[in-house]
Amino acid sequence: MQTTSTSRVAVPAASPIRRFVGRYLYRWHRMLGLVTVVPVLMWTLSGLSHPLMSNLLRPFIAHETVPAPPLSAAKLALPVAQVLTQNHLAAVQNVRVVHYRREAIYQVTDFRGRLRYFAATTGHELPGGDRAYAEDVARYLLADSTSAIAGAERLTHYTADYKFINRLLPVWKITFARPDGMAIFVETGQSRMGTFNNHARARFLWTFGMLHNWDFLDALPRPLHLGIMLVFTTIIWLSALSGLLIYGFVRKKLRQPRSAQDQVGWLRRRHRTLGLWVAFVTFTFALSASYHLIQKFTPDRREEVARVSAFATSELTWPLKEALGGAVPVQQVSLVRVGGQPYYRLVSKDAAGKQQVQYRSTRDGQLLPNGELTYARELGQEFMTRLNGQPAALSATGAAEDGALPDCCTAPALTAETTTAIGTPAAGPAPAQANLLSPELVTKFTEEYGFVNKRLPVVKLAFATPGHTALYVEPASGRLAALVTDGDRREGLSFAVLHKFFLMDWAGKNIRDAVAMLSALGVLCVTLYGLGLLLRTRR
Repeated sequence: MQTTSTSRVAVPAASPIRRFVGRYLYRWHRMLGLVTVVPVLMWTLSGLSHPLMSNLLRPFIAHETVPAPPLSAAKLALPVAQVLTQNHLAAVQNVRVVHYRREAIYQVTDFRGRLRYFAATTGHELPGGDRAYAEDVARYLLADSTSAIAGAERLTHYTADYKFINRLLPVWKITFARPDGMAIFVETGQSRMGTFNNHARARFLWTFGMLHNWDFLDALPRPLHLGIMLVFTTIIWLSALSGLLIYGFVRKKLRQPRSAQDQVGWLRRRHRTLGLWVAFVTFTFALSASYHLIQKFTPDRREEVARVSAFATSELTWPLKEALGGAVPVQQVSLVRVGGQPYYRLVSKDAAGKQQVQYRSTRDGQLLPNGELTYARELGQEFMTRLNGQPAALSATGAAEDGALPDCCTAPALTAETTTAIGTPAAGPAPAQANLLSPELVTKFTEEYGFVNKRLPVVKLAFATPGHTALYVEPASGRLAALVTDGDRREGLSFAVLHKFFLMDWAGKNIRDAVAMLSALGVLCVTLYGLGLLLRTRR
């Protein structure tokens, strides 16, 4: 029998770079990958499912907005002041006209921030009016007039199924007794929908929150919650970067080649090949997430900033019905105070659907020229003062939830002079506006003011500051809708391009979602290959 001798080919000495990669970088790549296996699985699975939630699992709803039909002078038989006097209200924060079961109703925000409802023809109060109106709006939005109401809950804070991303508070959660368990969230103060959920979507949102936002850490202080997530996203992009360096720039194999029958070699080849394709995507996903989390350490202060004014009944002497006879019908009414003076804010829409807003004095009906932008400028200056740490007036949230208004509001002889203490600066010299640029009316969502902000229309107020601060204020509610600086713009661009693939918008939402899902699937496969490789090499 002949014996065959096998000669071993001499291998050149490894270079210092190769020795460093083999000894340190490869080891750290495996260690980082092991640490982040579970977080990557959670984030990729939730990333895969997000487009499904937005498209396939989105329940049908008949209407997403509440119509505002033209107001009729005949239906406003009683003046506002008479209705308030009849119900012993010396002062209010706001008065709107809403429609409840086809009847015109005065929606009154009293001096404690409570919403009360009075018939415009008789002045009689509607018992439980806010809940009844919320149910009426919810039925219209859902186009369901027959299902029973299973529950009605007024939310003054965000919850597991109504998160901060919905932006609007307070809202009513109206749940219908239907097999799908549909719930509509209604902001009665502005007659609009916050969001809507059925059983399937609610469960999915809960699961998504646990996997993607790590809601199971909500019991921890917010900085600690964000910090833990930031640590893992940082490790992930470091792991992706090390893998890219190892397999993309170090061409020589770090170990002797294995036979084709060796399963470990097969796993390594698949992990390397697919990893090179998705390493950059993994890197950008994780890096943009880290940047996003860093920005979140700065508290979002929009909920703290709003104007709450008070109006004495004696100020509302001009008959509102006189404003309803114009060529363009008035659809919405509310109260605002500009320069310390009370005005009706009257919203109309012309034949082309373009919104027109007039400000008329509640005392004599005198028109305030360019009232919307004048009011927005005043709000912007006031909000900038608060955000810069100056003494702030009472916020709308505090008034609505705590009812902690000054004692002046309960006085029977409340006057215009005393009402300025409740969240509205007294008339006098206006704040310096040298750094305020020309305001801009925003009627649709933009790249800078995205859909996530919810409120429209708003006025953009740009300030000549080092960070190019822009405030978006909503005149209808007197609230700050968004605050944007250069840092927010950079982070928003990073997140939109690197995390949500908005560069693919040119191909349409479906193609963009498909690319995002394929990318997440690639990261998932690389992670599973790496995990399998690690487990087999440890046997």
